[in-house]
Amino acid sequence: MKATLIFDSVNNLLFSKWDESFLQRMKSLNEQSSDGNITDSYNVAQLLSPIITSQRVMAAQFGNTYSSMQCKDNTVIVFDEFLDHVFMIITKDNVDDAHRELLDCKTLVQHICGQNIDLLHSLVYQDWLSVLLESRVKGDSIPGASGIIGESGATTTALNALKSISKEIKCSSYHHFHLMIFVGDKMLALYSSRGSEDLTPPDLILLSIQCIAAQEYWRGANKSNVEDIGSNSWLPWLSEENSAIVHLCAGPAAVPCAPHSLHITEVAPRIVFVVLIDMEMRDIGVAAHMSTQILSNLERLLLQRNLEMVPSTLDGLEVALKKTTDALRKNKANASICARLTSRMLELRKSCTTTTPLTPETTATAMHTALDVVIELLKPDIPSLKMNQPLKDLTVLLAPHIEFLRVKAMRYFSLGSGGTDTCSLTLHKYLEEFPGLVHFIYVDRATGRFLAPDMADCADMLTPETVRAIVRRAMSSFREGYGAATWRRGALHACAVQWWEKRGVALRPARPPHPAAARALPPPGDLRGAFYKQLLELAFPNDSQGVSIKELICIHLGLLPASTAVQQARRLAHSVHELAGDNPAVATELL
Repeated sequence: MKATLIFDSVNNLLFSKWDESFLQRMKSLNEQSSDGNITDSYNVAQLLSPIITSQRVMAAQFGNTYSSMQCKDNTVIVFDEFLDHVFMIITKDNVDDAHRELLDCKTLVQHICGQNIDLLHSLVYQDWLSVLLESRVKGDSIPGASGIIGESGATTTALNALKSISKEIKCSSYHHFHLMIFVGDKMLALYSSRGSEDLTPPDLILLSIQCIAAQEYWRGANKSNVEDIGSNSWLPWLSEENSAIVHLCAGPAAVPCAPHSLHITEVAPRIVFVVLIDMEMRDIGVAAHMSTQILSNLERLLLQRNLEMVPSTLDGLEVALKKTTDALRKNKANASICARLTSRMLELRKSCTTTTPLTPETTATAMHTALDVVIELLKPDIPSLKMNQPLKDLTVLLAPHIEFLRVKAMRYFSLGSGGTDTCSLTLHKYLEEFPGLVHFIYVDRATGRFLAPDMADCADMLTPETVRAIVRRAMSSFREGYGAATWRRGALHACAVQWWEKRGVALRPARPPHPAAARALPPPGDLRGAFYKQLLELAFPNDSQGVSIKELICIHLGLLPASTAVQQARRLAHSVHELAGDNPAVATELL
């Protein structure tokens, strides 16, 4: 049973995605309806309204927030709130898994809607969010990280090809863009124009999810017998040119609030070409996000009658609004918007500090309305791109590697059907050097990338679901505050290790995080890596610059002694460290 729900500020159901078992459960609770008809959103919202209201009242009036609750029948309900919208997941899964999925849902909403969550009233945006939620677990990537393709020849060719066609990409008045090639959900090459802002690890993972969604649709379309549907056919949740405005992470908080124009094109089955154009509105997005968050906090303080915190919050809001108006003027936006924000701020400060006909709550609502106009600017028009000729040139340049990349997409980490018979199986070097080792996953949480060998050779004893379960168990151990853990799973022996590094050298934390502090953090593995950022601040307060978290998960045969498995894990950590260093070409020696 699973349901993903988003409620607006008045508890109306804005977005819903559920399965049949959830509907059956709701029907059993709907005692007033004789026929049990509860498929409409209104009835579901009515049944869940007491829970939503309780969560809002406890958070707003008492400051006592709770993120989850567990029912007697092991049903788990997890909550999160963003801009007066409540995000909820109801499931039978583990609490950490449900919480991680909810954090990812919130990030995906910000990715496609920015701060204008009301865009989900549109059926197009509802379908877009739905396919992204499904694609989140369809790729090869483990939670919170994306894969690496360790083949220097194909990578170099792809990078040169992107550089060659970059001159043909006409971005009208926009000068900063990124060109990418994804194989499956793994990035093969990235070429950025001069002066472009670097893409963060969450950005690359979000883009990989977009690519998986497109590939799944195109693959399903190609299997159908409709003649007018095929490669590069129109994706229903994007424009007719397969373009859309998405929001990438920006600012210290790494929140998706920087508008970019996304264009997706298929080069070959499972190989996708992505054009990402910076809409030059990053500063406005960051400032508007900060202003909106502070204003929401102020409204909550006014509701709680916590007047002691109001003056400092007003000061913070004034600073954030000044950054917003400065960014608007720099972007040559309408001057009346800046004047309106400034006047609303004066009214708000006056209503909070003196007696006026307007209440602070009314003035804060007016300020929200003024900020909504700024948020509307963060959804600019999509620039039109003529991609026919660049796509033809790119296909020609990549032709020698197309078949190799198609195989990589089908069997690099995934054990899905179709693909393992397209090439002969090879014996990996790590099987010879580490007897009893079945599989391993090396993760660099600073870059959000993981390295894992092809699983085709161990398909008989290791299923993808087993690997995912072991990864989830490892992350659960790390959240409990353990730096290493070993356990048995049937005929397999698993070992997980986590450590800190700085400039390639292992590092001891200045203040080892207390297990209770680690348990209080969000679950590890969400798209934005909130757990790892907060864990770094706990371990290295005010000195986390350049420090990265590394993880290694090894899966051995169960006959191998635990001490041998741990010793091999240590040796493997040293070997794999070289593969992820400055010379990625060495990766082919092990993989």
